[in-house]
Amino acid sequence: MDLLALIRRHYLNDPITFAYVFYDIMYYPEFTEVYLNVVGNDIIGFTLIYRGFRNYTATHVFGNIEEGVDYIPWDSQLILHINTEPRIVERIIRIASRKGQVEIRRSLTMVCDKSSFKAFNLGGDYVIRRLTINDLDQFIEIKSLQGVKISKAEAIARLLSPHWHYYGAFLNNELVSMAGTYLKLPEIWVVGDVFTLPQHRNRGLAKAVTTAVTNDSVLSGAMAMLHVFEDNSPAIKAYKRLGYRVIQTLLWINYKS
Repeated sequence: MDLLALIRRHYLNDPITFAYVFYDIMYYPEFTEVYLNVVGNDIIGFTLIYRGFRNYTATHVFGNIEEGVDYIPWDSQLILHINTEPRIVERIIRIASRKGQVEIRRSLTMVCDKSSFKAFNLGGDYVIRRLTINDLDQFIEIKSLQGVKISKAEAIARLLSPHWHYYGAFLNNELVSMAGTYLKLPEIWVVGDVFTLPQHRNRGLAKAVTTAVTNDSVLSGAMAMLHVFEDNSPAIKAYKRLGYRVIQTLLWINYKS
């Protein structure tokens, strides 16, 4: 309980850094391992391992956590998010390159709050609304087109659970674009799952559905946060127009054995 209280205190002081640690421990402890470097009453580094995804393990390595590198699970596929000292980064890359195939990219963390948010209003025939259980079949279909196959049970959970929050753009009752959250806490929502059907792109739909999710976030009093690859200039430009700003650069590693 003392350790949970310590994590919670750090999360409340720095939601951006500790949101995933706090959220995964609180809501998905059966999938989560956390290794902390604690000095006095301060967490100066951590390795977070989350095994709740179907085909890969997500790992976050932050701060001064050199011993935590030894606990990285070199599974068949691993996605690493790294913001740590260069010597630790070099060690992780050496190990990964020795064990399997490695793809390395840079990812930007962007945030938006009530003071910076600029809503985008989409005109035309598209209807933007919150997804409900009545959209189940179309939700499963668009996830499949996105390259993600989910079961009906998981899709129902996403549309009904308070931890997920989806908006879609519809044309003639067809779901053609969506955005959602995969982490919701009173202080911070993480926005993601942004996808538009190819034939409907370049019409502002991604901005429109992201606006809807972001609007709910800031109205609730939370900060909205998202991650985008550094080389995805169109997406970064769109998010900046909504009031998002870059606050962090992460190293993103896709490892396959």
